[in-house]
Amino acid sequence: LLQYPRNGMKNIAKKLLVPILASRPIAAVANRFFGGGTPVFMLHRMDDAEHARAGGTRTAHLRRCLQYLVDQDYRFISLEQLVTTLTEGRPLPAKTVVFTMDDGFVDQARIAAPIFEEFHCPLTFFVITGMLDQSLWPWDTQVAWITEAASAQSLATSVAGKPFTLPLGNINDRRHAKRVLHDAIREAPSDAIGKIVRQIASDAGVIIPETPPPAYQPMTWDMARQLERRGIQFAPHSVTHNLLSRLDNDKLQQEISDSWATLDRELLNPLKVFCYPTGRTGDYDARAINMLRDSGYLAAVTTTPDFVMPVKGDADLLYSLPRFSLPNSMEDFIQCCTWIEYAKNNL
Repeated sequence: LLQYPRNGMKNIAKKLLVPILASRPIAAVANRFFGGGTPVFMLHRMDDAEHARAGGTRTAHLRRCLQYLVDQDYRFISLEQLVTTLTEGRPLPAKTVVFTMDDGFVDQARIAAPIFEEFHCPLTFFVITGMLDQSLWPWDTQVAWITEAASAQSLATSVAGKPFTLPLGNINDRRHAKRVLHDAIREAPSDAIGKIVRQIASDAGVIIPETPPPAYQPMTWDMARQLERRGIQFAPHSVTHNLLSRLDNDKLQQEISDSWATLDRELLNPLKVFCYPTGRTGDYDARAINMLRDSGYLAAVTTTPDFVMPVKGDADLLYSLPRFSLPNSMEDFIQCCTWIEYAKNNL
């Protein structure tokens, strides 16, 4: 029943099955066997009339997701509350959900934050401190800009000697090109990434601006302080957004220590929980976990899609907490909030 058809009927089947399987009578029984975890959702960019972005979360969809949780009697808790519960070894409360947002762009502050406030939902921003300091434009957002700004219908380039020919004919092609290039650049040494990105820009026929264009503007520290006064928390997402596993020990320690030092200086009550840049397996390593622990961090989050479960004495699990990317469909969102996703992944 949980294995949806692998054909054009998949979406139809999911639309029909998920609401039934997530209904209160069925969920009340299923949660006894497939419950016990808390979903932590992450968002990145927003998409509305003023800040239209391919792949961004639409404001109407975010409101539908939050309204669903309210209607179904879910409880919003902060990431800090979740980490405290895990650290103290207490059971995770049933039907709780956590929301986080990565990077620190201005659209996140202006569009997303008020929606979460509207629903009285705690939100934790993981911010790239160098970006808010106006001192850098992270490499991965530069790649995103290149694939959007290129006027050609295709891009012939190479990364570390590996050639790529990527179509750019429509929005989906450009999103795919961005993902392909991101994945290829992830494997390169950190000190080579700047040169690689500049070469991709040259091959695309564009010149990377010295400062981020309007669509890539970060929020300011003043914005962050205003949001903090309204109850939104902030936590470090590194200084530069470079992949930690590609850094030597000194640079790794700098990303971990300096990002916290900046937050601690700029804000009143930052949360000492780290967010790994890109956050996939292989993007961080045991060195990072050990440095985070030694630096007094309470926990760290990844982008591995799964439920947060009780750590049961394994302290390392606190430094690899999973998160779901907020799905773009209500059926997928409901599935990630309920026993259905857990059962699908564990049966």
